[in-house]
Amino acid sequence: HYHLNKIKARNQSTETCWIFFGILTANASIISKRMQQAAQIKSTAA
Repeated sequence: HYHLNKIKARNQSTETCWIFFGILTANASIISKRMQQAAQIKSTAA
């Protein structure tokens, strides 16, 4: 789902880092979408 099958790390530590930043980015994307939805609801309610 988050393209984790495309990780091209060469060792365990860099693989863990790639996975961490992939999940971090996915979470940031979800939070951004929720904030946009909340702003739209707030602007239409006003």
